[in-house]
Amino acid sequence: MKKILFLYLKAFSFTGGIEKFNSCFLKALHELSVDGFIDARAMSMYDPLVNEKYLAKKRFKGFYGNRLFFVIYALHRALKNNVLILGHINLALIGILVKKIKPNVHIILIAHGIEVWDKQTGYRSKILEQADTIFAVSSFTKQKINENNPSVILTKIKIFHNTIDPYFKLPSNFNKPNYLLERYNIKPQEQVLLTITRLSSTEKYKGYDNTIALLDKLNQQSENKINYLLCGKYDALEFKRVNELEQKFNATHYTKLVGFVKDEELIDHYLLADTFVMPSKKEGFGIVFIEALACGLKVIAGNKDGSVDALQNGNLGTLIDPDSSAELFLALQLALNEKETNNLFLQQKVMEAFGFNVYKEKLKNYLCA
Repeated sequence: MKKILFLYLKAFSFTGGIEKFNSCFLKALHELSVDGFIDARAMSMYDPLVNEKYLAKKRFKGFYGNRLFFVIYALHRALKNNVLILGHINLALIGILVKKIKPNVHIILIAHGIEVWDKQTGYRSKILEQADTIFAVSSFTKQKINENNPSVILTKIKIFHNTIDPYFKLPSNFNKPNYLLERYNIKPQEQVLLTITRLSSTEKYKGYDNTIALLDKLNQQSENKINYLLCGKYDALEFKRVNELEQKFNATHYTKLVGFVKDEELIDHYLLADTFVMPSKKEGFGIVFIEALACGLKVIAGNKDGSVDALQNGNLGTLIDPDSSAELFLALQLALNEKETNNLFLQQKVMEAFGFNVYKEKLKNYLCA
């Protein structure tokens, strides 16, 4: 039986796409260990504690952000395992040292998105070359690694998509929650566009500014009001920029800047919407897309990043050029004018592609081959 150590940065002390990936990855490692296929343990640089729904406490050690102790202990433990999985390229140094001391340890690097897309240098370049296997969360991430780091052997990069969290409660009733209609002052006949993302002044690639720019035009052509819920934690500079965009494009009346959405209300916010829209340009994959689909929601995404994998090349939703206002407007029009959505069909299709059991089986095949 292979002994596996998974090193990662955060899963439970922060909320984001990589953190969601890590928590699901921990759950899969735990279940495969319980089932006797592997013997896996995990260590986090920043998480002080583990959520035992995902991994047994006895299989975990957290370091509260103490990077020196984490590195020393990780090296010590890694040398006692057959497989070392690095959850982020920022852990490259540990992988390189382990490979130097004990070359037969199989190193797996998880590649999420923008952190590996550019040409890498130093330790980061070395780990791309020295890792035995690279798990890329999308074909786009694999392509970008290959384009900008041609010394990396292409065949060792395996596609390993994200998944729907096993504790994500799939809705069977797709009605809009009344309490959210009341909270946001939305009438039942009105339509809702939704984006859920982090709003950062240092990013500006998510595409919500392009959606804001079209709201007034969309509403002028609609009998009923079209609302836009922009959900996610924002910084002060981005809050100011979004408000300026609303005023510039006469969209203040239609846009609701919601802020961070609590986990217990996340699914209800998906159910409140008619269409999920995020024509981003730098998604490694885009877990929000598959969550939206799992809630029976139509999805519009960009065609220049990992969103293509999340929507299975357009089979699960609409892919557009994220730089084309015309394509976005047409996609929004078509989605909003569609009379009925087969919510259950969308849910079933996304679970067939990205359900947790599919994810776990794929991981088992990779680790136990």
